[in-house]
Amino acid sequence: MFGFGKNKKSHTNVAIVDCQTGVIQESKKFPITLGGDDSTIKTNIPTPFLEISKNKNGEFELTPLNPEDNVKINGVRISAPIKFSDAVTMQIGERLFYIITDPQVLERARNMDTSKWLVFYSETGRIEDEVPFERLKQSVLGRGLNGAGIAFCPKNFDIGFMFSAVFSDADKNDEASSIIPLLSENAEAVTCPLCWLKFDIGDAMSIAVHETLRSDPILGPTEMLRFLPTSFNEDGVPIDPAGMPAPDVACPHCRKKLPPNYLEIDRKIFSIVGAPSAGKSYYLSALIRQLQNTLYKDFDIVLKDLDPTGNMLLTQMKNSLFSAKRPEDAILAKTALEGLMYERYPRFGKMVALPKPLTYSLTKNEELKTSLIFYDNAGEHFEPGLDIEESPGAMHVASSAGIFFLIDPAANRNFKKAIGEHPDPQLNIVGRLDQQDTILSEMEIRIKRILAIEPSKKIDTPLAILIGKCDIWQNLLPEKLKNPIVDKKLDLNAIDYNSAILQKFLAEIDPSIVASALSISTNLRFFAVSALGHSPQMLTEGHCAGKIAPIPEKINPMEVEIPVIWALSHCSDLIPTIKS
Repeated sequence: MFGFGKNKKSHTNVAIVDCQTGVIQESKKFPITLGGDDSTIKTNIPTPFLEISKNKNGEFELTPLNPEDNVKINGVRISAPIKFSDAVTMQIGERLFYIITDPQVLERARNMDTSKWLVFYSETGRIEDEVPFERLKQSVLGRGLNGAGIAFCPKNFDIGFMFSAVFSDADKNDEASSIIPLLSENAEAVTCPLCWLKFDIGDAMSIAVHETLRSDPILGPTEMLRFLPTSFNEDGVPIDPAGMPAPDVACPHCRKKLPPNYLEIDRKIFSIVGAPSAGKSYYLSALIRQLQNTLYKDFDIVLKDLDPTGNMLLTQMKNSLFSAKRPEDAILAKTALEGLMYERYPRFGKMVALPKPLTYSLTKNEELKTSLIFYDNAGEHFEPGLDIEESPGAMHVASSAGIFFLIDPAANRNFKKAIGEHPDPQLNIVGRLDQQDTILSEMEIRIKRILAIEPSKKIDTPLAILIGKCDIWQNLLPEKLKNPIVDKKLDLNAIDYNSAILQKFLAEIDPSIVASALSISTNLRFFAVSALGHSPQMLTEGHCAGKIAPIPEKINPMEVEIPVIWALSHCSDLIPTIKS
């Protein structure tokens, strides 16, 4: 766990660590003066600014020599002598240092790597990013954060500087004297769709092609070498160390191959969340098919497979569902916590299971506009108690341009009671735990924790609550829902009208779900959807006996694509809308 200096017993030596250079200087002669040509320990600061001494009780003291120097100890400006022990952070102007008296802390400091800095949350110690020193500030600001609760330290060390303390004065100054410069005007921060860490496009790695370069020091002997390109051919394609063109690109953090053209186009992450066995795989399979049809028919937008290899499993599920001849052929496997939809990636020195991104492109008027990235997440990833550091598979929700929470009425006791007698076999499953409101609350906690948002505040990301299996309950609605697409435009008035009816309807059945949703986002809508459009059947014969399966000739998805089109209208200009 990271710390910020503690007060214990005093020791003999004092060491000053220059965080920019990693140089460590020690002294046991007191008083020790920092700054100026005659200083005991050299800091390259022209005038004396701090004295380190020992009082009669053997305690270390720090005394600022010039109040105008703005010396900060552990992020707080000092104007009078203070006592300290073990280790503290020090900032003077644009320079960062550690003052260390504990031999054990000093030994750890000798192993620090100042070429890489960890960005982490001070309360939990959870690491958010690993970047070069000069990109620390952009790493935080690029996430839309104000730095509250964020700290940073050199890699292989565990005492941090508070971001807000270091940058507070610099941010108020318009001069270019910030301790850490921003990225250049042409630089762009990119979120990796695999590990969800940010990086500058210029830091993207290339993947070697020549067979002699098979073996990456991080990924192992089965993967081709990742390298930072230094030479290019006449088409601008990087050349690998063996002289071969190497067009494929990898994330510098997890080193995994990025989807084709990922760096060249705008990117939107859409997260689908729900309890275990809520039907997310069926929804996602139906969604891609219906989205392709509706976007082209109503909005002249072509949705295409941007990464056929990475999307292969979803393509297989979609084909199984819509090409099945028999019910047993249309059964989709549950997304396991580390199943086929997951892959293990290196993340901050650990191999962790993360869901594979499902990437599609959107083209309008023959111009490639943006890419959509979906995740089929195991519901268990959102269960309370799961360590998101060890298994960070649900962290994409914090980077999403749209969040879709799928509710399964067949798992909700109140919903089943409202539906009453109905032949759908999904309503008769015994022993299934209904934890949908708990998972929705857990999702809120995780999003706000990752984004360092106060619990009382809301995000503005579009949040769609999808009330699934609407084919078995829509007759309970007091009013008929309106068509949301009119004259090749998305009718936002109809979206709002339908949402109000569904919100009131759901609040009467299970108010805890509505209350939780209202506390998450300021941009919330409710939708009625059905991935199958009919009640499946219970199989009684064959190897699938006892399983529930769709009836192929009855599959007719209902409104599954509308929530995504609504979210897309908020994060792009692709969808024309009607709003009175």
